[in-house]
Amino acid sequence: MAYAVTEIMRPATNWLDTLADVKRVGIEDKAQFSVRLEGIRAYVQAKGATTKRSKVADKAMTLDTVSVSARPVLNFLELAAGTKQMSDLINDAAYQMELAEYQYIQNVLNAAATGWAAPYYNTGSGIVAATLDPMITHWTRVSGGARPILFGDYEVTQKLAAATGFTATTNTQWADGVIKEQNDRGVIGMYKGAKVVNLVNPLIDGTDNPVFDTKKLFILPGGIDASMRPLKVVFEGDVISQDDSNIDDKTYEVRLDQIFGAGIVYGDRPYVSVYQDSSN
Repeated sequence: MAYAVTEIMRPATNWLDTLADVKRVGIEDKAQFSVRLEGIRAYVQAKGATTKRSKVADKAMTLDTVSVSARPVLNFLELAAGTKQMSDLINDAAYQMELAEYQYIQNVLNAAATGWAAPYYNTGSGIVAATLDPMITHWTRVSGGARPILFGDYEVTQKLAAATGFTATTNTQWADGVIKEQNDRGVIGMYKGAKVVNLVNPLIDGTDNPVFDTKKLFILPGGIDASMRPLKVVFEGDVISQDDSNIDDKTYEVRLDQIFGAGIVYGDRPYVSVYQDSSN
């Protein structure tokens, strides 16, 4: 049963794979995340002078873990008669556990990002090019020629098209290709040299509310390793499963637990920026 649940609990979104550095370890094991704090430096000085030492240091951090759990229960007679299936409850439990994990991890990132200064965090009503473009320029330089990535929900990425025009005398002009791409796909594929990637953002089961924030646009440098991402996530072991039956009330229940943790770790800079759309 634990194997089946672990197989079910696979991300149905690209949010975690795009934004987080994820490690999977065994139960009671710890994952250590390391980031470089200071690199080798060079100095211009008088000929023959003794140069300063370059101190190279790393910061290592292990994450505290928590547990997300679900405890579906079913009447044994319904189970025996086949009118109810425990597999259906397992699917629901797995979905709810995954949802709770995403919300926890998202809150960790949001709480940290709101404290960052520009160009790592900024806000604007809609897509404000004067605010967003310097953030893209920053990561273009950091990326060393690779294209930065703009990553967000359709609600915010579809607003990028209106900001791609340029002003010629008194008229604002848009390329025909941009207009057609926006009409065909709902979003443009590129914005001022940055690649636009849509967040797969499913609805919370039984509601009309998406799982992830629809107003955030993440700007990531291109060509960097996942280990440089500031959002660190660890999953400790597979899903733990226990089951039991109660002869008094004729119920059969399963308890499912997944141990995981999330935190923010970075050295000289957080290798992601967050643009918050403040419009209604």
